Amino acid sequence: MKLLIRNLARSTTEAELRTLFEAHGTVQSCTLVIDKKSGSSKGFGFIEMPRPGEAKAAVKMLNGKELAGNKIRVKRSDSKQKTGRNSHTDTDDKTTAQDALHGITLEKIVTKLEEKYGWEELGNRINIKCFTSDPSISSSLKFLRKTPWARQKVEALYLDTDWSVNDVWAMARSKKK
Repeated sequence: MKLLIRNLARSTTEAELRTLFEAHGTVQSCTLVIDKKSGSSKGFGFIEMPRPGEAKAAVKMLNGKELAGNKIRVKRSDSKQKTGRNSHTDTDDKTTAQDALHGITLEKIVTKLEEKYGWEELGNRINIKCFTSDPSISSSLKFLRKTPWARQKVEALYLDTDWSVNDVWAMARSKKK
């Protein structure tokens, strides 16, 4: 099971993160997301644990735990997760200064995702009505602000998206406009 860990201190290393999770079971892989330009941590990472029971226990025990002065947020990564009302596990929706999404508005997130993927592909990736039935930025924002589980899926997609210039989706979308 792949887990998303947010609100990590920029000084946290992959070794520290791996050690923290190994106390709760087998860690298959540990990836700390690094900014390509600065070479420093972006404040979030991923852990893969092969045993779902161990992964769920790690989420329960580590979500909200303090690490290097930051209260980390741990949840199942949405990239391999089926959509649905009861699929999220993260209960802390507050954005902090160390959060990977700090300073990025929901409107900017939805706008950038729509520009990159288009409404049809967004609806395929996250099956919610505001993306599939007469979609608009305005209606999406209204729904996502009232629906935490859907907002988390959109934020996770934004974080998991490759925003590099050489991205095929971005080039295809920009040529259509």
